[in-house]
Amino acid sequence: MRLLTEVKFIVIHCADTKSSMDVSVCDLRKWHVEDRGWSDIGYHHFIKFDGSKHLCRSEKYQGAHCKTVNDKSIAICIEGGYEGINNFTDKQKISLMELIKSKKAIYKNAAVVGHSHFDDKECPSFDVVEWYEGNIAWLS
Repeated sequence: MRLLTEVKFIVIHCADTKSSMDVSVCDLRKWHVEDRGWSDIGYHHFIKFDGSKHLCRSEKYQGAHCKTVNDKSIAICIEGGYEGINNFTDKQKISLMELIKSKKAIYKNAAVVGHSHFDDKECPSFDVVEWYEGNIAWLS
């Protein structure tokens, strides 16, 4: 794995999972390491439907989540978003804002964007920039 030397973006992803699913960090590891042959989970953080936050990959290493910015971004994945549906819970949204707040304290100039900002994908199933800007006062 390559070291992450700068962080210009905090990229939000979704796991593309149904509300009825209970995805674990072990599931992510299987999907990324066993099924795709990657060295680790591509995301740095994962937030489950219950709002629990899980570290997946150390932030000292580049992620494997968005080719164009892997070398300059932190990746946060949230459980849900199946087929472009915004099925995220209030607990997840609160945890996501808390995690973003903690990351922005470290990476002050990093832009908060969705995966769809860089690639023609529905991920993470909502407009991250609009959501973030509408809730930015919460971070104060």
